[in-house]
Amino acid sequence: MQIDESTVAAPADIMDALRTGTQKLHDQTESGAFNDALLKGKLPLDSYVDMLGQLLLVHRALERRLREHRAAHPVIGRVLREHYLQEPYLLDDLAYFGRNPEQIEPLPSVRAFEAQLDRAAQQNPAALLGYLYVLEGSNNGGRFIARAVRRVYNLPETHGTRYLDPYGERQKAYWQEFKADMRSVEFSDADRAAILEAANQMFVAVMRLHVELYAPIAATKPSGGKCPFHHG
Repeated sequence: MQIDESTVAAPADIMDALRTGTQKLHDQTESGAFNDALLKGKLPLDSYVDMLGQLLLVHRALERRLREHRAAHPVIGRVLREHYLQEPYLLDDLAYFGRNPEQIEPLPSVRAFEAQLDRAAQQNPAALLGYLYVLEGSNNGGRFIARAVRRVYNLPETHGTRYLDPYGERQKAYWQEFKADMRSVEFSDADRAAILEAANQMFVAVMRLHVELYAPIAATKPSGGKCPFHHG
């Protein structure tokens, strides 16, 4: 996906640039039928768990590359903190539901994302922070999604929604920390463009994944819903 040069010409503050530069795709993600069905209790539990499985593959791919590039690329080392790595939470959730993570096959959207991720990391590793921005920011609304999911599926407080609500009461502080760390880095123009491009790619990948996951539930009438991607 290509971003118009007018979109890349973003505000000086990197977080403002990301928020405004991804707003269109953020809004499109909010209108997805998958999220709407999840919040309204119309999504089968298996579909929710399928989502967790696919997101495990997404996080594994991204987090492996973040670790690989952290030492050699200071812009990544300045921002990346261990608690941003979400694979352990996804593994906990999948174990609770009895899913073997090693038997999960990537859907086409996830395979395409992994290839896109490889290309971006090779061209400019700073792009990895754009993907991280979207996934980390999703935790802001994830806390509220987690409450709805627990209610809908009658889940306990500590199992099945660790990924949606990994930080608990520390969520706001961690997001402020992420924003401050991003703002502390003097990104080059090329870095900023790569980060913004990657953030938009992440939103597109999530939308495509949701479409694939929702396809078997064709009987559910699509309608606008809220998504966890709040990046204020």
